[in-house]
Amino acid sequence: MRVLIVGGTGLLGSNLRNSLTRNGHEVVVTSRQPDAEDKSMLLVNLENIAESLQAIRSAGKFDVVVLSAGVSSIRACKNNPKTSSQINVDAQVSIAQDQISRDSPKVVLISTNRIFDGSSKLVSPNAPHNPTTIYGDQKSQAERQLVALGDSIKIVRFSKVISEHSELVVDWYHKLLRGDTVSAFVDVAISPITVDSAVCVIERVVLEESKAVTQYSATDEISFFEMASLIASYAKAPATNVLEQLAKDVGDNAVAHSSLESTVFSSIKPMSSLQSVRHVMEKITKS
Repeated sequence: MRVLIVGGTGLLGSNLRNSLTRNGHEVVVTSRQPDAEDKSMLLVNLENIAESLQAIRSAGKFDVVVLSAGVSSIRACKNNPKTSSQINVDAQVSIAQDQISRDSPKVVLISTNRIFDGSSKLVSPNAPHNPTTIYGDQKSQAERQLVALGDSIKIVRFSKVISEHSELVVDWYHKLLRGDTVSAFVDVAISPITVDSAVCVIERVVLEESKAVTQYSATDEISFFEMASLIASYAKAPATNVLEQLAKDVGDNAVAHSSLESTVFSSIKPMSSLQSVRHVMEKITKS
């Protein structure tokens, strides 16, 4: 199978590429940063949609296109809504339209639980969209416009994805190791999954038949404060070095819930939120 990953150097894209390549598939990725040594990389800047389409067309026919690139920072989307919308909505839809009109591949959009308002847990895939952030609204728009293109569109929604390279996790761990304090939200719920689990889910959608919408999160929810407290235990730091913080203190909104009604896969073992964090911390502490 020949697969294009738009955003193939990000956390999800790079790990998905490695897994698909190991399993014998031909993978082409896009990146904003040139790499002369990587012959399977296309130089694509989604802020220039016309040039992006031309670069992707030049790479030939694909069986599956995974749309994994985008501006995922809630604050960045808020601060620059025009540019982030061009990347998160316009570019995604344009690539899908262009590919479907030419070769009719399966197109997989990586989306987020932030299309919902966080008022309830274990949200159904068919629940109404009600985003409370510009980022969530942009992903909601992308989903709606892509689904209108037909049955070849597949949506994969995740909660928070973490790995041993996640900036926040690594930063907190090293600060706590040094004896510094960290501040973490007590009123923002997360339902973290590991990048390994996320990649397994995307692979199943890429390689097999799937429903129009696939969702995956941890089996429960924790706060950022609870995650930071667990990280402190791995750093052997006093629990008092993790300080409680409210979202409103930094201009953010509280989020009561973040978990999704997850699609069941026989090959993927569900994890609780703390299990996901422990899995990541074991990798960090052993590296």
